[in-house]
Amino acid sequence: MFLKTRAKFFLIALFSVLFYLNFSNIAQADDIFVYDLQNNQSQSFRGIDDQGNSESITVTPDTDTPSNNRRIILAASLANRSYTISKNSLGWSVSYHISVNNDRITSAYGLKTSTSLGSLRDSHLSHLSSREARWTANYVLPMFSTNISCTAIIASGRLAIR
Repeated sequence: MFLKTRAKFFLIALFSVLFYLNFSNIAQADDIFVYDLQNNQSQSFRGIDDQGNSESITVTPDTDTPSNNRRIILAASLANRSYTISKNSLGWSVSYHISVNNDRITSAYGLKTSTSLGSLRDSHLSHLSSREARWTANYVLPMFSTNISCTAIIASGRLAIR
């Protein structure tokens, strides 16, 4: 009994120290990924988040949107359709949809989050303006917490994710 308790304590302490060291990385990254409008297919990007962890972002045009009715897609603007934005990092993932009409974000919906370690608090998806939608949350681990986000921005006919 004592050995099992001691082993559990050791594992918890070890993981806490490892995560503390990983999240205390002083290198800051502010990667912005731009969706290629001419491709009109799912695109994935890899980068480093603010804590120095590997992150993956995927943008996928939704195929079952009512506004996707065989219109010609101009290279200078986003298609009038919905896109799924997905972001994964160490211990958490998020996905949500944005509806786009005439190079404007008209809504943000369908939030899905998950964690493989820790928990998320204050998770919010906001349609901030006709140009920006943002998901924010507080990622909580045993010894600390950090703010995380995934933002979709439309500017000059391009969809940028950060």
